[in-house]
Amino acid sequence: MKDIFSTAGLETLRHFITPHTLIAFDLDGTLAPISPDPGNITVSNELQHELQMIMQYLPVAIITGRSRRDALRFFEISPNYLIGNHGAEGLPRWEQAETLFNELGQSWKMQLLHCLETSDAGVLLEDKGTSLSVHYRHTVNRDQAYHRLLHMLKKLTPTPRIVEGKCVINLVPFNAPHKGDALLELLHLAGMNSAIFMGDDETDEDIFALKQNHILSIRVGKSTTSQADWFIPEQNDLLKIVIEMRLHLQRTQSAKNQEM
Repeated sequence: MKDIFSTAGLETLRHFITPHTLIAFDLDGTLAPISPDPGNITVSNELQHELQMIMQYLPVAIITGRSRRDALRFFEISPNYLIGNHGAEGLPRWEQAETLFNELGQSWKMQLLHCLETSDAGVLLEDKGTSLSVHYRHTVNRDQAYHRLLHMLKKLTPTPRIVEGKCVINLVPFNAPHKGDALLELLHLAGMNSAIFMGDDETDEDIFALKQNHILSIRVGKSTTSQADWFIPEQNDLLKIVIEMRLHLQRTQSAKNQEM
């Protein structure tokens, strides 16, 4: 994994951006800093303005673990595409399957409520429709809570796909599309032939692991285990890279106008 702000990284980024590139982002930890309260994240006005500027040239997608309804309330702008629940919500041709995914989520929720005890104080079940998130950030002993929850979740029926995050364990139907599936579907839908994706968490590894030449993956934070190609050091560096993309698009357009 290499620093995208290096000379080679910036050259790669600029070379990758063409009129047929989809620009895609995760939300929590990427467009917005992680917050102890998931309902209190902020996508800065400056960043939203930059995204709006990029949308004048290229389509922008957000692929998040949140539900679509929940994610939308943090934006003043309307991205070209918004996919929720780790890829399981919002994709064309999957509408009917989403009803089944909702039923599975409700079943897992009821099973967990039946199993949770008073010693599990601080555990929060977040019903997101087509997926279920189990938060343990506010438990007294996170490590102990994690192992107890993992033991509990493996007994759920039908067995969910378990996707771990930062103090959260996400439960997704095994046959639901994941973030990698969603990005590939959006490329086809948008008529684009390449994509740049930025994410920060385990759920984003479904995109990082694609390892396809037409997808440039950038992780927020360096990791020895991530399959992303490049990284930015901190979440607050994301605005810098978005500005770099916007400036490159403007310079390219200006050069084209001068040639006419």
